[in-house]
Amino acid sequence: MEVNPEYAESPLKLVQRGLCALTLGLLWFLVLFSAPGALAAGEPEYEIKLATMAPENSSMMQIFNEMNTELLKETGGKMGFKLFAGFVLGDEEDVLRKLRIGMVHAAAFTASALTDVNHDLRALLVPFLFDSYQEVDYIMAKLEPDLKRGFAERGFEVLGWPELGFLYFMSTTPVASLHDIKGKKVWGKSNAPMLQAIMEKVGASTVAINAPDVLMALQTNLLEVVYNSPYYALITQWYTQIKYLTDTPVSYVGGTLVMDKKFFAKIPGPLQETLKKVAAKYLQRVNEQSRKDNADALEVIFKRGVKKVTPEPTQIKDFKELSDKAMADLGPKEFPMATYKKIQAELTEYRAQPHGKQ
Repeated sequence: MEVNPEYAESPLKLVQRGLCALTLGLLWFLVLFSAPGALAAGEPEYEIKLATMAPENSSMMQIFNEMNTELLKETGGKMGFKLFAGFVLGDEEDVLRKLRIGMVHAAAFTASALTDVNHDLRALLVPFLFDSYQEVDYIMAKLEPDLKRGFAERGFEVLGWPELGFLYFMSTTPVASLHDIKGKKVWGKSNAPMLQAIMEKVGASTVAINAPDVLMALQTNLLEVVYNSPYYALITQWYTQIKYLTDTPVSYVGGTLVMDKKFFAKIPGPLQETLKKVAAKYLQRVNEQSRKDNADALEVIFKRGVKKVTPEPTQIKDFKELSDKAMADLGPKEFPMATYKKIQAELTEYRAQPHGKQ
């Protein structure tokens, strides 16, 4: 397998490149929002300011730049994106606020950042729900109309579903069973009631830390168990502070590219259709590349000395049963049980078919 040269860079080079990207991003921010008329001559008639948490040099940003090029071409220069990468505009909560007040017109979020906007997304984040990407694709096709309707009711137009992918436990001690997590300090988020419920049942403690601070928390032993996609763990250097990776997906984290519905309504109908067509094409590419990047990153992480932990089927079953019990204990404000039951029914039907058997 050919390894992306980016993976081989030293932590110092990664930090230097990140600072460079941040500086450039801040300069663009000042130009766009402090002197909006400065670039007027080169702007498309309908310029869409789009924010994403993806790093500047990531595969996702490369594809988004290609998407912008095609959109400009397809619309004769009438419509295009102004892209903001990384954390230039703040974290996902900050970007969501900016989207709501019109500072940006569109943004790509992870599903966990939008659960308060569209409650049904929480049902897709249940730990140990999916066994494969084939199951994810099947369920997303079934839920898409309802999810889009839910976003529309809250003032957002959905342009597509870019994904982060499957998340894995990464730890300083082996994690194969529920017992292995008991008493450990596990990374958590304030808006993750499902994980909190599971960790409480296991007997672990969750530590709420922002993603950019996780590396330092691992270095100082403030955290012992974290979870994320392999690609994210590689480019952020998390993998340098862990010793083990549990080779069973913990959960699937999708995403959503949303646009402010009022801004979308100002775009002429033909341009709206072109926007949807181009976005759908390139977001499909984002997901295909994301899955490849994660598979490649997983191999690189193991080659660099992180040890693989493979749970027994009975241990995986224990995790799934505990997850179901934890979800059942959550109230309707925290968890959309009806949507979850619909997903379970669809998965049961899918797995009963020949192509759905694992």
